[in-house]
Amino acid sequence: MKKEFITNELFTLTIGGAFQRAKIYKETASEKERVKLKSALKVYLDTVLLPKYQNPVSVEHIHITNIKALCDCSKDFEDILNNGQINFGVGQRLLNLYLKYQWCLGRIPEPPHFPVDRIIQEKLKLDIVPWTRFVDEKPYLNIINAARKIAKERNMSLAELELDLFNRRNTN
Repeated sequence: MKKEFITNELFTLTIGGAFQRAKIYKETASEKERVKLKSALKVYLDTVLLPKYQNPVSVEHIHITNIKALCDCSKDFEDILNNGQINFGVGQRLLNLYLKYQWCLGRIPEPPHFPVDRIIQEKLKLDIVPWTRFVDEKPYLNIINAARKIAKERNMSLAELELDLFNRRNTN
């Protein structure tokens, strides 16, 4: 019961973080339809994607493929989504946030990347690219590759670097 509760809470945080400012819904989308989309995404994350991360995912293209698959999963809700599906930026936030939370709880090994947003780009001192507008992996990978260089200098993984920078957000 506790595990189910915390998993649902983490998913609520994940949805909030991935959908904020993204304006993914058409104005005509009902609350009932939105709930169905969120439920389908949770089932897909928990039953299809999360098992793929029970062992470390070290091949980057596999992670990118999983993000794209999550975006494709949303096509079933094209009637309520602007652009007919969630874009790559929303998909990467959704998957990476969920993996980050699962990792922090010790449920999976360290994820290969981190959730890209404005705050992390500022912390990395990068030019800001609106993550809500990523239509493919190119801008995302540019940010990941820039972060990889910084992480290497600090002798950290990407996930550790993001967690370190994020934890300092409230103290700077």
